[in-house]
Amino acid sequence: MVYVRIILLAFCLVSCRKLLTVPTTDNEQSTEAVFSSDVSADAAVADIYYTMGMYYSGNLLSVINGMTADEGGTLNGYYQRFVNNSIPADDAQISLIWSACYKVIYRCNAVLEGLSQAKGLNAEKVLQWKGEAMFMRALCYYYLVNCWGDVPYITTTDVNQTARASRNRADSIYQWMKKDLVTAMVFLPESKPGAAPVRAAKDAAMALMARVCLQNQQPAAAEFYATQVISSGRYRLCVQDSTFLYNSPQAILQIWTQDGYTLPGQLFLPGNDGTSYYPLSATMMGGFEDGDLRKTAWTRSFTYSGTTYYYPYKYKKRMPASGEDREYLVVLRIAEQYLIRAEARAQQEKFADAIADLNEIRGRAGLDALDPNGTRTSTIAAVAQERRVELFCEWGDRWHSLQRTGTMNQVLGALKPGYWQAWAAYYPIPQGELDKDPNLIQNPGY
Repeated sequence: MVYVRIILLAFCLVSCRKLLTVPTTDNEQSTEAVFSSDVSADAAVADIYYTMGMYYSGNLLSVINGMTADEGGTLNGYYQRFVNNSIPADDAQISLIWSACYKVIYRCNAVLEGLSQAKGLNAEKVLQWKGEAMFMRALCYYYLVNCWGDVPYITTTDVNQTARASRNRADSIYQWMKKDLVTAMVFLPESKPGAAPVRAAKDAAMALMARVCLQNQQPAAAEFYATQVISSGRYRLCVQDSTFLYNSPQAILQIWTQDGYTLPGQLFLPGNDGTSYYPLSATMMGGFEDGDLRKTAWTRSFTYSGTTYYYPYKYKKRMPASGEDREYLVVLRIAEQYLIRAEARAQQEKFADAIADLNEIRGRAGLDALDPNGTRTSTIAAVAQERRVELFCEWGDRWHSLQRTGTMNQVLGALKPGYWQAWAAYYPIPQGELDKDPNLIQNPGY
């Protein structure tokens, strides 16, 4: 079983021959052919989402980021390097995340280039497709800068430019992300209530902008965009068991799954031997308050060699499902927007408002309301606690939160005193990419 799971994490390594390029093969349609009709152009945009779900979904970030933070452990000796934050530059999984990001970005750039040259397409649809590509490009760069810091910012499919790309500063990339998202908000259609949100709409762009602004230390802007999404009334907090279903009222953006189950479900849920090889850490499990319904609904236990372990149970299907039991991969959901707004408000000393947002989350989890008369220290701590137990094992959120709040050294240094080094806050640039691109420079410590 352990080998099957390794294969699931590594299966897309074979597909990319260069770091920042996805070469066109003889059997691929030409750009002109792809963008010759609305149907084929829409299929090209849909392929961006498919690629995101296939190569770059929560199976990568939820497992690896969770281990390098304090969420996850492992029963597989190979993955101990992530738990111990001692990742070699030639690690296959790190290379996979990097190449998967740029695989999606390549497709976004290809769509934008193709649409800029296309003729005879529906003008309104062209704007929507451009907005979707810009949104997805910004989403990928968000994960890149929070895993590696400075990275190459690529907006072309020209191999002559991408093959020798240098790293761009993370703060500059944040500005470009925001520029993409501002344009996406204009181009994307209004979100439609009642339908599974498997394509990005305006609300998704605003939700991601709220996240980006918070990560970029812009609390007023983060509060503004999160409020726009919350106030739309199109999303609501729901019981835990409904959160990750295909028709979840929480979902702002989901990735469609053909058979109703997700890769995180395959990886985290026990196999035939009853064992999950990516259990939650004791620290993570100790973070739940007594009576927290999220612990009951979103974790399960198993016994291995006489020891009880817990594993994530947010996604409950590891085999095909149909009807109301189908699960889609959640990319953005309304609970995060409440948590973004709470943190942004706390940073602006709007403590009572921040606590009000937290109490919305806590009430749904069956917990008592917090006192609104908190201090800056207590309110910020309450936000961090609530975010930790709400968004665990979702796209590496805990790792990004430790980055954003500047608490990574404090938290991981205390938890992993024999292993943690400050430079481990960023992953190594994959050695294979350094070998191919002389303009890339390795992160310190590797």
